[in-house]
Amino acid sequence: AGPANVLSIFVLESYTGDDESSLAKSIETLLARVLEDLEKADIRRVTFVIPRANHPLPSIFTFRETADFTEDHLYRDIEPEMSYQLEMLRLTKNFSVTYLGAHLSPSGQVYLYKATPKASALAHDKKANKAPRIFARAVSFIGEFSAGTFEQLLVESFNAVDSIKTSDQGGDNHLFMNVVSDSQSSIIDPVLVEQVVSSILKRYSDRTARLGIAEVEAKTVCRLAEDAHPISLRLVASNPTGFVQVVNTYIEAVHESGSKRVFKSIGGTKANMACSGDSSWEDLDVNTPYPLTRPFDAQRKAALRSSDTLYCYDLPALFEAAIEKQWTDATGEGSQPAMVMFTSELVVKKKSGGPWTIEDYANGNLELVEAQRKAGKNDVGMVAWLMTLKTVEYPNGRQVVLIANDITHKAGSFGTREDVVFKLASQFARARRIPRLYIAANSGARIGLAEGIKKVFKVAFKDPSNPESGADFLYVSKSDYERLGVSRKDLIAEAATLNGEEVFKITD
Repeated sequence: AGPANVLSIFVLESYTGDDESSLAKSIETLLARVLEDLEKADIRRVTFVIPRANHPLPSIFTFRETADFTEDHLYRDIEPEMSYQLEMLRLTKNFSVTYLGAHLSPSGQVYLYKATPKASALAHDKKANKAPRIFARAVSFIGEFSAGTFEQLLVESFNAVDSIKTSDQGGDNHLFMNVVSDSQSSIIDPVLVEQVVSSILKRYSDRTARLGIAEVEAKTVCRLAEDAHPISLRLVASNPTGFVQVVNTYIEAVHESGSKRVFKSIGGTKANMACSGDSSWEDLDVNTPYPLTRPFDAQRKAALRSSDTLYCYDLPALFEAAIEKQWTDATGEGSQPAMVMFTSELVVKKKSGGPWTIEDYANGNLELVEAQRKAGKNDVGMVAWLMTLKTVEYPNGRQVVLIANDITHKAGSFGTREDVVFKLASQFARARRIPRLYIAANSGARIGLAEGIKKVFKVAFKDPSNPESGADFLYVSKSDYERLGVSRKDLIAEAATLNGEEVFKITD
C-alpha cells in the first residue's frame, strides 16, 4: 500500500442554494465516477470547500474511502485540521448524531449536534433518559490560554446553544471546549486554571442551568514545569446538587500497560483536596464514549427519590460553597484563602488487611484511617470525613468530623457495619475534642436474619385487623423452630403463647 493521501478541493464560485444535502449528493455522484482513480492514487479522504452566498463561512464536505466516498455527515462544515481537536468519535458509539449547522456560531468555532440515544446503548442502560440532547463542540486557536479567551469561547458556545429553537432544552446537554494554544511551551499551574474556570462558570451558573447543560468539559495543552513535556489538561465541571459548581481536573497520561492513554486526576487541586469532586473519569480511556447516564446520576436520583436528599458524596461540596459564601459576604475580615477546605475520608479497615466483618470489630482488629478515596468506593451505608474548614472566624482552619448515611446503599438501611463506622468516627472526634456533625438520611434498622429464617418468620401484630398499630414481636411456629432452632442453631427464640397456640418469639 502506498501513502495515505488526502485531496482538498476549493471551489471558487459561491453556492447560492439552501439545500446543502442536495449539494453533498451531487458531489457523491461525481466521486462515484472516479472511484477507481481515487483508489489508484491512494486517496483516503476528499474534502470540498465551497463558499456560500448567504454566509461568510464556506460549506465543508468530507468524503472517506472507508465509506466508498459518501459524505461523513459528522464532519460537515469542519475543517480537516480541526476534526481531530473536536474528538467527535466519542459521540457516535452511544448516540445517533445529527448536525445542526455552523450558522449558529458567527466565528465558526462552535459546532452543534442533536444526539439521540441508540437502541443498543439503551439496552445496556435501561433507566437512561431516552430524550435527545445537545452536544456542543467548540475549538479555539489562540496564542496563550487566559481567562478572557476561555470566557469568550464559553459565551459564544452558550449563544449557539441558546439560538436553537426548541420547546424544551432537556437537562443532559454537554459542552466540550478545546482551547488550542500556539505556545504549548507555556507553563500553566493546573490549580490556577481550575480557579479561573470555576470562577467564570460560577458567574454563568444560571445560564448554564437554563440551557440544560449538565457538563462543561474544557481541554488545553500546557507544561507544568520548564523542563517538562507538554501535557493535555482536562477540566470537567458540573453542578450535581443544583447548588454549587464542581470542577474535576485531570491530565491525559499513559496507562501503566503502555497500551492506551487514560485520565488521571491531579493531586493538589481544589476538588481533589476538598473531596468536593467525584473523580468519575479516573483511569478512563481518553477516547471513552460519552455515556447515556453520567457517573453517580443513578445514586443522586435514588437519594432524591427515596429521602428527598443528596447523594452523600456531594455533601462536602456544599460545605465548601457555604464557607466561600461566608468569605464573600464578610467585609473587612481579611482575604479569603485560596483553599477554604481540606478533606480526607475516614475509612474503617482491617488491621491485617482484606475485607472486614463485625467479628473483626468484636476482636479489636479494626482501625479508622484517613484516606483519599474516590467517591462511591464505600461498601458500607455510612460514610465519614475529616474536614478542615478555613472560615472567617477560624482563617487558619478548624477540624470537624462529618458523618452521613449513604441512602443508596441497601436502601439506606442501618445495620451493624454502619454502626461500626458511626461509632469509630464518633470516637475519633471525641478523642480529638473536635465537633462531630451527622447528616441523617436512612430508612431505619436492617434486621439481620438468615435467608432460611426470613421465609418462615411471622409478625405478631398488636391488632391484626389494623397492622398500622404496630407489632409485639416476631415469631416462628413450633415446627419451624424445631427444624431451625433446635437442630441447626440458626436462631435464638423463647416459647410464647399467641392466640392459644404455642409459638417461639425470636430474640436473636
